[in-house]
Amino acid sequence: MSKNYSFISYKKDNIKLKVRENIDFNWINVFLENFCCKKEFDSSQILYDKRNTIIKINDIFLGKEITIKEFHINKKYDDLRFRVIPSKAERSLEIARALINLGLKTPAPIAVIEKRGDYRKLLFSYYISEYIDYDYNMLDIAKNYNHPERKKILSLMPQLGKEIRKMHDAGIVHNDLHAGNILVKENNGKSELYYIDLNRGRVKSNLSDKERINDLKRLKFTDREREILFKHYSPDRWKYFKEKVAEARRKRRKFVELKNRIRSIFNQ
Repeated sequence: MSKNYSFISYKKDNIKLKVRENIDFNWINVFLENFCCKKEFDSSQILYDKRNTIIKINDIFLGKEITIKEFHINKKYDDLRFRVIPSKAERSLEIARALINLGLKTPAPIAVIEKRGDYRKLLFSYYISEYIDYDYNMLDIAKNYNHPERKKILSLMPQLGKEIRKMHDAGIVHNDLHAGNILVKENNGKSELYYIDLNRGRVKSNLSDKERINDLKRLKFTDREREILFKHYSPDRWKYFKEKVAEARRKRRKFVELKNRIRSIFNQ
């Protein structure tokens, strides 16, 4: 299949679809019947099932493995706000296309499928993409200092710093940029970084230093690794970003600790 990332939008049985232009329409009918209606597919595997559900499917029709991310709406706040703003699935597609246009990697998007009810209530929302058979999740190695492959993290910092700078200079803010949302695939001796979990992302005209720092603060690495990261993110101002991100991380830790204490009080 050629790399065509143009999408077409239409409705079918009150279901709104945005589908990659080179996807066979017959696949859409099969998907709607077997997944949206029956919630079943052969050769399916649940990869994650907490705040959202992510399922991997060996799609015989497409001849490849795909992932389906179903976004749950459990809070009244989310029920209300997603009546007036784009769904998480739509935002995932927007950010994925923006990254691909920059030459950055993310699992290739296939479709957004969602249905709304009265007063634009979001009934279901799916983001579908190709499955990436990655070698490791960056967090799996970064959090384990005794991991035999731990030294690879240091070698990835120049590439990561440059790619995030490219992302930010284009006005893309990930908003959940931590090591767990970066997949690494080794391809003929070259490491490829795939950015995932894009539903909180935004595309803006430009990013302020504060917005850049807030996006960088979730990346938890050693002091030496962060130094290399920031030297390649901003060669002229790396000390500034290293210092400001460390300060933002300290504030975030305090906020999380306070939030957990408040929760523990109400849960007693």
